[in-house]
Amino acid sequence: MFEKKQSYTPAEAQRAYEQLAQLVAKKTMNPRQAGAYRRHIASRVQVTLKPSYTAQSARRAKAEIVKLTEAGTVTIKSAAAYRAHITKRTRAA
Repeated sequence: MFEKKQSYTPAEAQRAYEQLAQLVAKKTMNPRQAGAYRRHIASRVQVTLKPSYTAQSARRAKAEIVKLTEAGTVTIKSAAAYRAHITKRTRAA
């Protein structure tokens, strides 16, 4: 039915969320089960961070974090931590 993984990239998590939505729509899985799988996925999303950022790459990375947060792939607390990491490691031009 649905295969759990130990970790998810943001793109994999988004695909898994879409697959869960399809399973619920087909009535293969009930919404409560899908919610449990979504919580599992959300707790295992891993974002790759770089040791340093240029100003432009920092803007792009922060925009990507915002998109992931809006999609529900990354929690608000994690997004704040990622943004702080990016800000701290951004090189001044």
